[in-house]
Amino acid sequence: MTYINNVGLTPRRFFNLAQVLAYNLRKRYLELEKSGRALMGQMNQFGESSVIADWELEETVIKFWQATGFKIGWVTEEHGSFNLKGAEYVAYLDGLDGSRVYVEGEGGRCGTMLGMYLAGKPDFSGYLGSLLVDYGQRETGGDNTLIAAAGLGAWVDDTEEQGKYTKVQVDNSPKPHKKLIAYADLYFAPVRQAATHLPKVKFIYLKASLPYYVDLVEGYSWLVLECTRKHSLEIAAAYPLVHEAGGVMVDVNSGKELGKLDRSIANTHGRLIVSTTNLDIATKLRDKLESLTIKR
Repeated sequence: MTYINNVGLTPRRFFNLAQVLAYNLRKRYLELEKSGRALMGQMNQFGESSVIADWELEETVIKFWQATGFKIGWVTEEHGSFNLKGAEYVAYLDGLDGSRVYVEGEGGRCGTMLGMYLAGKPDFSGYLGSLLVDYGQRETGGDNTLIAAAGLGAWVDDTEEQGKYTKVQVDNSPKPHKKLIAYADLYFAPVRQAATHLPKVKFIYLKASLPYYVDLVEGYSWLVLECTRKHSLEIAAAYPLVHEAGGVMVDVNSGKELGKLDRSIANTHGRLIVSTTNLDIATKLRDKLESLTIKR
């Protein structure tokens, strides 16, 4: 598939191609059922063990976009960073977010996270879109594909009829925190420390970032607390989706919404990122967490 058109990769084109890619990813995921959990025998760039599915799902995404002919530079979990010089677009990719969940093989939620940005616009607002493919079982809230594209909103497929997409938005009803879930990536020390400053919030930790953002934009969650690390692939992939669904992602350190910040902060470590349904809630949470800000 070589996609030649001088219009370039538009949000609409991203939206349409992401649907095809999601189908390809689900097909490859099923093909890896027997072999995907085996170790690769080598460490990735972060010194972590990788399984075959980590590598193969990234390969599926990279080869798909390479076949389109668009000039895309890559920042990835398993394949490292490449083709950034001269790129017109920059993709942030985690082929299998939640590898530990996947290896456990108990139907937990894990998936592929992709965020696509315009290379000439260095801040987070310069996005084209997101693709999140949740491979978890339907009984645990998974088995969804979510796609966002700039100016077109955020969309989820119908799990009863995959490929049929409906628009989704965060839950901005009054005081949603009284009935919705709050998530925190408690694997990281800065997040664990931050959680202690919010004693009234009962956080849930799922060992994967993808379901946090899926549930936020589908209206099941009101808060996600994470921090920057390892190129912050999950945060960069989630931002277009959260923003198009009407939510906000705020850097606690600066107090700014990510859309106003340069994507270079993705390369820092330990900056707290609050994702929630509106800026008022984010501001109140930041007031409680401001003492934890770092200068990086």
